[in-house]
Amino acid sequence: MVALRMNKFVHFLINASLFKNAALAWFWRNSVGIKVERKEDTGGERVNNEETFRFAEDFLMDGGVLYIAPEGGSDIPRRLRKLKTGTGRIALSTANRMEFDGRLEILPVGLNYEKQTNFRTKVFINIGESIKISDYEKKYREDNFQAALDITAEMDKRIRELIIDTKDNEEDAFLRKLETICQTENKLPLGEAFDRGKKLLVEWRNFLEEKKQAAHGFSKQVNQYFSFLEKNKTRDHVVKKIHQSNSKLTWWLRSLVMILGFPIFVYGWVNNFLANYIPAFIFKKMGLHPAYTSAVKILSGIFTYSIFYGIQIKLVKYFFDGNGVGWIYVASLIITGLFAWWYKDFAKDTWNGWRLFDNSKKEIIESFENRKDIVNILEGFLSPSLQVASS
Repeated sequence: MVALRMNKFVHFLINASLFKNAALAWFWRNSVGIKVERKEDTGGERVNNEETFRFAEDFLMDGGVLYIAPEGGSDIPRRLRKLKTGTGRIALSTANRMEFDGRLEILPVGLNYEKQTNFRTKVFINIGESIKISDYEKKYREDNFQAALDITAEMDKRIRELIIDTKDNEEDAFLRKLETICQTENKLPLGEAFDRGKKLLVEWRNFLEEKKQAAHGFSKQVNQYFSFLEKNKTRDHVVKKIHQSNSKLTWWLRSLVMILGFPIFVYGWVNNFLANYIPAFIFKKMGLHPAYTSAVKILSGIFTYSIFYGIQIKLVKYFFDGNGVGWIYVASLIITGLFAWWYKDFAKDTWNGWRLFDNSKKEIIESFENRKDIVNILEGFLSPSLQVASS
């Protein structure tokens, strides 16, 4: 996603664990991957990346661009882990060979995912101010290792401004709950939602520090509400829809749409099953960290869609004479595939809505009131420009 926005050829520093799979190793070596060893990759033995660093320096001196994940790996929680010094060391060593002529820069980028492992969800690419390596020439001449530490510290500072940086998994999980309610109340584009999320995190921490008892009460209230959602296997936006119009007529109409749309869903699901299922199967068999879900599925999906769509189209043309039928079938694959994707969530929300009606009237009213109190407190957290509710 970042490399596509560059107008130069990009190579990636990739941790050695992604070279363990033979197919992936072949792909990286023959495309854009530069293998980097970490202690966890060598079983605790001495790491040797001298050849890797030399190759990276030569590539940069030839005008190339390196993409480096300075944390040394990927993870799901929104938290910046300790940065490795390798980025700074490569940059300084290369700049030294280039006589610190001012051409070399580090451009910090924050990737903020709507849902990191979900297909067809959005990502907000937040680009910061570049770090000029020539600014560290004097420090490098005095103490090259300290210069690398200084650059790493500056990277840490700038990257934290470009992402939502929670302190632990518990804080991240709680913030996601608050963001979920905010998005239900007032759905913002991902970039604006990111700004709202950062403000929410600051205000929540202030609330926790200044009014500890009230903050714990609010936390308990939020967790109680989401426990209600989990118990009923439903989502926040379904509760709001029922609150807005709790007449069962709405849900009978949704059920009618489900019944009428079911044949189209089956057609779209069956005709896209292999193209969609094989990438998920490949990821499962590879046993990689969940953070790599999207990357593996997209990469393998490029091939599975081409292969299975191609086979299916040929079979249709074989059994049904004429090019017109073939083109109609191609269009139907895409349209009904997207419909099946939409239908899946629509049907799930409809069933969940009916499940909510199984609760007593008292429980439903209590959940509505609980949610209303949460929204009121969230509105107090946010400035007028970032209010939870639509004006």
